[in-house]
Amino acid sequence: MKSSKPLHGFTGSRRYTLPGALPLPHPVTAALAAGRLTHALCLEAPSPALLRDTAISLAGALLCRKGGAAMCGDCPACRKVLVGEHPDLMLYDPEENKDIYKKDSVRDLRADLYRTPVEAARKVAILQLAERLPAEGQNLLLKIIEEPPVDTFFIFTVQNRYRLLPTVLSRVTCYALPPAGAEDCLRRMRELAPGHTEEELNRALLRCGGIPETGAALLKDPAIQKRYAAAEEMLAGLAMGNGYRILAAAAPMERDRAGYTALLETLGELLANPALREMYNLPGRTAARCRAALAPLLQMCERNAHLPLVTALLAERGKR
Repeated sequence: MKSSKPLHGFTGSRRYTLPGALPLPHPVTAALAAGRLTHALCLEAPSPALLRDTAISLAGALLCRKGGAAMCGDCPACRKVLVGEHPDLMLYDPEENKDIYKKDSVRDLRADLYRTPVEAARKVAILQLAERLPAEGQNLLLKIIEEPPVDTFFIFTVQNRYRLLPTVLSRVTCYALPPAGAEDCLRRMRELAPGHTEEELNRALLRCGGIPETGAALLKDPAIQKRYAAAEEMLAGLAMGNGYRILAAAAPMERDRAGYTALLETLGELLANPALREMYNLPGRTAARCRAALAPLLQMCERNAHLPLVTALLAERGKR
C-alpha cells in the first residue's frame, strides 16, 4: 500500500527549476533503455550546477511515465520533476542547506527510503556533492546502499570520487560527465568576463576544465589566479616526480588552512583535466592515483593536521 504522506524534499526551500533535461552519459542511457541500470550511481564533474542538473535529469528518466532512456519532459511526472515537486524525488544539497548532511538529516533520509513511493513505481534520492558527507554519515548509508529496497535508486554526485569512503565507492557505478565544449565555454566566458584578449581567454579555457564560471573567475580574481598557478606548479611537480617543486609551490599557502584546503581541491580539478595532463605528459593512470592520494590528505586538513606535513606526504606519494 502506498503512503499518502509525501517523501521529504531536501533543497532548502524544496524548490528548484530545470528548463529541460540535460544529456546523460551514453552508458547510462543504454542501461536505462535495457532496464539494467544499477541502483546506485555516482556522477563526477567539477561543476556543481552541471552535476545537480544532470542528476535531476537522470531522476526524471527514472520517474518518467513513458519509461524510456531519457525523461520525456511532457508527462505529469516529468513536469513535477522539472519544477521540484515530485514527491518521490529527494534532493540533498549542502549548498542549499549547510546542515543537510548532519547525522539526524541522514537518518531521516534512511528512514524515508524504507517507505513505499507515493506516485511512481520507484523513488530516487540525489545526494549532491556527496563527498561532503562526513565519514559517519557515509557509514550510516552503507547498509541501505548495499541492500536497498527494490524500488529505490541512489544518485551520488561528486567533484572528486576518491573523497568517498572506499566502502561506499566500491558499491556505486561511477560516470565522469564530459565538460562543456570549447566554443560554448569561450562564449560564456566572454559574457561573464568581457574585455579580455583571446590569449587570456584561451589560457583560462585550458585550466578551467570546461567550466565557464571557473574560467571567468580565473580572468577576474587575483586570489584564484594565484591558487591555480600554485596548483599547476604542484601538478608539474607530480608529473616530473619532483618533490621539491611541490613543496615550494605549496609553502606560501600553508599559513591559511582554508586556502590550503582549496589549493588541494584545485589540484584535484587540474589532475582531472585531460588538456593539462597532456600538456605536462602526465598519464591518466598516474593522475587518478594522485587524485586518490589527495582524499586522505584533505581529511587530514579537516582534522587540523600540520599543513607542512600534509605537503610532505603529497610530495613523497608523488614520487611513487
